[in-house]
Amino acid sequence: MYHYAYILVGRFHLMPPKQRGEELKKIVKSVRDGTFEYDSKKPVKTDWAQYDQAQIYEMINYLNNIRDLVNLADKRIKERTPPRKRGPGRPPTDPANVAKTLLLQTYLESSNRLAEGFLLLFQEKLGISSSFSYKTIERGYDRDRVNEILDEIIVITNESVEGKEETFSFDGTGFSASNKENYANKRQKQNSNNRNKKAKSASSVEKDPAYDSFPESNLTGTKKGFSYAVMGVGVQHKLISGISISPNHSVGETTMFPEAFDQTLNCHPNPDSVLGDGIYGCRWITNLVSENNATPYFLPRSNVTFKSKGALGWYYMLYSLWKDPQEWLENYHMRSISETVNSMVKCRFGAPLRKKLDSRKETETRLKLVGHNIRRVGYLEILGDVVPHWRGCT
Repeated sequence: MYHYAYILVGRFHLMPPKQRGEELKKIVKSVRDGTFEYDSKKPVKTDWAQYDQAQIYEMINYLNNIRDLVNLADKRIKERTPPRKRGPGRPPTDPANVAKTLLLQTYLESSNRLAEGFLLLFQEKLGISSSFSYKTIERGYDRDRVNEILDEIIVITNESVEGKEETFSFDGTGFSASNKENYANKRQKQNSNNRNKKAKSASSVEKDPAYDSFPESNLTGTKKGFSYAVMGVGVQHKLISGISISPNHSVGETTMFPEAFDQTLNCHPNPDSVLGDGIYGCRWITNLVSENNATPYFLPRSNVTFKSKGALGWYYMLYSLWKDPQEWLENYHMRSISETVNSMVKCRFGAPLRKKLDSRKETETRLKLVGHNIRRVGYLEILGDVVPHWRGCT
């Protein structure tokens, strides 16, 4: 009991006075207003010759990686899954072959019928023994085993940077089912409307369930709308490490964060730092990250206080921001890497979602994100940052 009392006295003794709280608010406000004076930073050099070579070999590496990654993922799943007794009727099409075809379709941004034609063209390259119809491709978006293979590919691609990636950034985005709507514009308009509203107290903002909600589509009634995703990204290699997907705009980024964070921990059990924008700057997320022995970097709101309310990770994060703003913000601003990856996905896999059913939209969204990792490891291999341990897996 005396030991517990000593800890409490020590902790309260370390609590900063009111002046420190005011200084912290000024720092946060200057960052949000864009008036904070940063130290200069040396520009990063890019080897454009290697980058050109990576672009030349992009498609051949993508096809090779589809074949080998899906084969390895399927092999692992079979090894850990008990065999099932097959029922009557024709056996289902091999889910590995379907997954390969869907990943090819995602890369070529084609319809189901054209994808059947591309299957005939690339069948031998992908290691697919027999072709199948476009209806089988269509039904592949509903198959749980296909999604399981896609999730396993995320794990395998992250194994190639195991021990090299220590900092992860999280961000949310949306994929539109129509050319008439752009997620970034919707989000910008939503943020502008929020800023124009009357300022709320810190407590009322935290209790507002719609504060972190995604922008809603105007085309929801036509079953188009958005598919929303929160992803974790390794800031050094730009590989996606965790994914959470939902068709519901009201769920919000903070609600989806734990799933993406858990997947990241599954790929990288000992992260050093976790980054995110102001949406994630709440006590329970900060504490969740701290409890997993990672340092959180989430920009708090302008009316922030040091009151931890039981979340010690919150206090320590704010104290480090107050103590050395330059160092803290240097780490925090690496969060923009997740926005960079969002742009990479949208630029290369930017075709509108074709599916109307929510379950198929989710698979289509996952295919885009997994496709990014497959494409990215091809670039990293050329740059010498990755040795593909899945090469030649059959």
